[in-house]
Amino acid sequence: MSINPDFKKEIQHYSTFIPPDDVMDLLSDAAEEVRLKPKEILIRYGQCDPSLYIVKDGILQFLYFDGEKETTFGFAFAPTILCAPHCMYGHEPSVMQIEACKIATTLLRIPENRFYSIMQSSHEFAQWMFNIALGQFYYSETKLTMISGHAVEKYRNLLKIRPDIVKAISSRRLASYLGVTPSWLCKLRKKMLYE
Repeated sequence: MSINPDFKKEIQHYSTFIPPDDVMDLLSDAAEEVRLKPKEILIRYGQCDPSLYIVKDGILQFLYFDGEKETTFGFAFAPTILCAPHCMYGHEPSVMQIEACKIATTLLRIPENRFYSIMQSSHEFAQWMFNIALGQFYYSETKLTMISGHAVEKYRNLLKIRPDIVKAISSRRLASYLGVTPSWLCKLRKKMLYE
């Protein structure tokens, strides 16, 4: 499939390692487009999908269910490169559910067999994927420092850093992400209107 040159550049600069154009051509040739309607599920709990995905537009949310409650774990927006780690690494069912937020989302999907074929044929592609994996560890730690503390601080930081996420998800999911009840979030929003 042909990827728009501007979006190809966004993907290319997703990490600190910039792959050459021929690597991007390999990725483009392996990709297929997937469109999700608002709130449509990409990967369900317990499903095994070892594909690699790239968010083209829209926002995905990651949900975790501990047996008693569902918690919003995180979000992905263009040009995030992602997978369900249990599926891709261990060929086990996903422990998280990945779904579109309140807006439609378009992704590029690289099936597992095509992904590993590129990994074996291109050392630079493998370097790039390793760099992206390290970057995701880095951003996980950064997230802990930026979106930490009391729920009020978390909410203010989220409004400051990613206001598009706040608009794209339901109040229930936002409350889950912040670790509060929806009624508490409603009271907080009202209070902030008068500040």
